[in-house]
Amino acid sequence: MTYQTKNLRNVVLLGHPGSGKTSFAEAMLFEAKATTRRGTISDKSTISDFTNIEKERGNSIFSTLMHAKWKDSKINIIDTPGFDDFVGEVVSSLKVADTALMMLNARSGVEVGTELIWEYVERFNTPTTFVVNHLDNEKADFESTLEQAQERFGNRVIPVQ
Repeated sequence: MTYQTKNLRNVVLLGHPGSGKTSFAEAMLFEAKATTRRGTISDKSTISDFTNIEKERGNSIFSTLMHAKWKDSKINIIDTPGFDDFVGEVVSSLKVADTALMMLNARSGVEVGTELIWEYVERFNTPTTFVVNHLDNEKADFESTLEQAQERFGNRVIPVQ
């Protein structure tokens, strides 16, 4: 299928290691009916972490491009690694992104990796939405995570559901 430029979106998933970027990508693909099942990191069945080394390590090393159709648009989803060893993958992905989703782990709040990546988000002036993830964990604290995000990133961080 061919899409007009106005119907193409590049969304990059960012965040500290373990913040849930790859699992979020799986959920996006499933909800958009681009897949018939949600892969998991523990089963080594995710679409984006497909190399042997990523499966062995249980985390992303490379940025992975996936896509989903949503209404009349094509959304290119770029899952990036969280470890700062692979920051080049994050930078190159940010350069082509229309927008970013910054994952925050509700158990941990704003973490060091989040702050490091934020420097690049600001440098490239990438519009960003924060996503508070892992809310189903018994140690999750949405209010604390939101408060930390507002303290670190300013009063433009507002809760939306």
